[in-house]
Amino acid sequence: GLDLGADDYLTKPFATEELLARVRARLREKEPAGNTVAYRDLVMDRDRHEVHRGGRQINLTAKEYALLEYLLLHRNKVHTRDELFNGVWGSDFLGDSNLIDVYIRYLRGKVDDGFPDKLITTVRGVGYTIKDN
Repeated sequence: GLDLGADDYLTKPFATEELLARVRARLREKEPAGNTVAYRDLVMDRDRHEVHRGGRQINLTAKEYALLEYLLLHRNKVHTRDELFNGVWGSDFLGDSNLIDVYIRYLRGKVDDGFPDKLITTVRGVGYTIKDN
């Protein structure tokens, strides 16, 4: 029953229409908001400027959020530091700057640490990506 963790239940006999109505209602509860980006167990709500992973809210700075958003919206492509800098900061990258590496490290600490499935991948000598497996 409900005390054992169920969200809803029906007793026999039940009408098929009632079962289907309850299933539709449960599915509506789980639908993400209209302006979300979902990837595996990570959900980015772009209207509320929130990120959740595995049901846990992740607090990000504005730049961390923008970098994660860029990687999510352009996943399955390896991005150079130049591309990330231009896409997130909106200006030319200073080649000797490690700013991108620092922010990737911050993001990994918040988005990947504590989860067995790592989302942000380094492609050595090229850049960073979030890719579908």
